[in-house]
Amino acid sequence: MDTEAGLAAKRDELGRQMAGYRSLPEYILDGLGAVIQRVFNPRKFRERATFLPPDASAQEQEYFPSYPWTGAAIAVFTFLIGWLLSALSGHRLSADEFKLMAWAAFTGALALVINKINIRAFLNTFRRSCVDRLLRIADINELEKWLESNFKSWLPWFLVLGLGVGPFLGWFLYNNWLVVTVALACVQAVWVAIYLIPFYVAFPSLLNRYHFDLYTLDPSSSEVVGQLSRLLTFILYATMAYIVQLTIGLSYVEVLTAKTPVSGFIFSAFVWAPTISLYASGQFHLSNIISRAKWKTLNEVQTKIEELNQAGKIPDKDTLERLDKLMNYHDRIRDTPNSALNFRAGLNFLNSLLLPVVAFVVANFKDVIAFFD
Repeated sequence: MDTEAGLAAKRDELGRQMAGYRSLPEYILDGLGAVIQRVFNPRKFRERATFLPPDASAQEQEYFPSYPWTGAAIAVFTFLIGWLLSALSGHRLSADEFKLMAWAAFTGALALVINKINIRAFLNTFRRSCVDRLLRIADINELEKWLESNFKSWLPWFLVLGLGVGPFLGWFLYNNWLVVTVALACVQAVWVAIYLIPFYVAFPSLLNRYHFDLYTLDPSSSEVVGQLSRLLTFILYATMAYIVQLTIGLSYVEVLTAKTPVSGFIFSAFVWAPTISLYASGQFHLSNIISRAKWKTLNEVQTKIEELNQAGKIPDKDTLERLDKLMNYHDRIRDTPNSALNFRAGLNFLNSLLLPVVAFVVANFKDVIAFFD
C-alpha cells in the first residue's frame, strides 16, 4: 500500500526532475540564448552556476533571452548561410529564390519554437496539475522512466537522426545550391518531427495506465481531466497553425500541389496524421480514465445496494428509503459524461481539421478550379 508520505516524496522528486527537462529543439534555442546572454549580459550569466537555467519554464524570469528572439536569430543565421553561399558563387538571387530561402529559414526556426511551446505546455501541465493527482508510486516510477528515456537517453540518437535525414529531405525538396539553406531548415524540422512519435502518438496511450485522484461524483469535471483536455486542445491548435503555414509555403514553392501526390502523401503521413492521432487518441484515453473512475464508484454503490437487498428478506421502510437513495445516487453518477469533450469542443476540433485543407485549396486555387471545370 502506497503511503501518503511516500507518494508526496515521489511527486516532489518527479516535479524537480521535470523542471530541468528539455527537448532537443529546446537545447538549441536555450543554448543560443545562453551564448547571447554571455555576450550581452555576462553578469547575469556568471550569477548562474550552470550554462543553462535549471528551470526551463521559469528561465525568462531570470532575464534569460526569450525563445522567440533566439528562434528569430536561428532563422536569420540559416538564411545568411544560403545568402553567403550565393554571394561566394557569384550567383544573383532571383525573387523566387530569395522568397524560398526566407520561407525555409523561417519555417525551420518556427518548428523549433512550436516544439518548445508544446513541450513546455506538456511538462508544466503535468508538473503543476497532474503529478500531485497520481495515486500510485508505480505510476510515478513509470512516468519518470518514460520521461528520462525521451528527454535524456534518446537525445543523442535524435540528434544523429536529424542530421542524417534532414539533408536528404532538403535535397529531395529542392535539388540545387539552395539545398544547404533548405537542408538546415529540414534538419530543424526533423528534430521537431521526431518528437511527434513519443509525445504526440505514444504518450496518450500511457494515460490509460495511470490512476488519478478524480472527483467522485463526476470524474469528467475533475481538474486533472480539464487540464489534460486543455493541453491536448492547445497542442492541437499550435500544431495546426504551423501546419497551415507549412501547407501554404510548400504549395507556394510547388512541392505540395495537385500534381505532386507523393509529397502530399508524405506530408499527410508524417505531419497531419500524427497531430490528429494525438488529439483523438488523447481524448479516447481520457474517456477511459473517466469511465474507470466512474465504474469504481458505481461498483462500490452496487455492493452496498446488494448488501441491503439481501436474498430472502423483505426490506423494511427504512431499508427501502436507503435503497432508493442509493439507486438515485448510482444513476446520477452513471449519467455523468464519459468524456471531457462536449458539442462545442467537438465542433472546434472538426473546424481545426479543415484549416490545412482550406490552406491547400487557397494556395492551389487555380488547380482546384481547373479540376472542377
